[in-house]
Amino acid sequence: MAPRIGRQTFTLIRPFVALVLAAAVFTGCVEQGNVATPSSPAGSAAPSATPARSSASGGFYLRAWQTQALAPQYTFGWLPVATVSGGQFIDGMVAIPMIYPGPIYSGLSARSISAAGIDAIIAEARTDGLLGDKSDFNETAMPGSITAHIEIVVGGVAHDLTGSLPSGGTTSAAAPGTADAFHAFWNRISSLGIWLNADLGQSSPYSPASIAVMLTPPAQTPTDLKVQETVWPLTGTFAGFGIPMGNGGSRCATVSGSDLGKLLPVVQASNQLTRFVDSSGTKMSLQVRVLVPGDAGPCA
Repeated sequence: MAPRIGRQTFTLIRPFVALVLAAAVFTGCVEQGNVATPSSPAGSAAPSATPARSSASGGFYLRAWQTQALAPQYTFGWLPVATVSGGQFIDGMVAIPMIYPGPIYSGLSARSISAAGIDAIIAEARTDGLLGDKSDFNETAMPGSITAHIEIVVGGVAHDLTGSLPSGGTTSAAAPGTADAFHAFWNRISSLGIWLNADLGQSSPYSPASIAVMLTPPAQTPTDLKVQETVWPLTGTFAGFGIPMGNGGSRCATVSGSDLGKLLPVVQASNQLTRFVDSSGTKMSLQVRVLVPGDAGPCA
């Protein structure tokens, strides 16, 4: 499998990077009680590939993500590595600038995927023995290790697969229904932009219908760095945002609909040291994660 090439000043978000960043800043995550109805449509890519709805495999869905037995604040920024929904491939392998303070918003990209591309994914899953009755491929998982998850819906049947995270990048053929076959399939879909490049349209920014937002008490700021303060654009104070979790004063909620339209531009103009100020004068730091279709998010 060809490796993904990065730029000198950028790096790919990996779970252990998100873990280090989150552990330094955040202490809790909770769910908002009321969620607005989404009004922002999912981003669309250029129609250079045939829309997937023309395929006999209509209704296809796929999402691949990772979990670990840690408090949710430590894995808040773990994005699905790949999502295919509604004829789109949403790439979760995001490049971020290697600067501090960096941005708090990492936008995703989307590309249309052809019917042939979806059929190729289904054929590979069948070849690897992943569309049968077996769903647990944790044959080599160690206690406390990262778990790889794949949800794939084919012909109205959902398959929720789990296995250990591959330690290498092989996509070589393996005995169907084995951990090695699961690993090979994971490696293919996590590099889907390379594997099925001819079946994908042009890349364009993904417009999320919702985002997960975590508020935390402001972190200690280096004396030589300027701190930006921004007025909280949503109605109400931080005390009423979501539901608290833990003893650290953090709050977490999903934002969508008209509130997303108010908050997203402000978030995109902010950085890791930005302090948001509500109508009561309370100041909080913020972390944001884009939610893709089918992803309940870290606040659920």
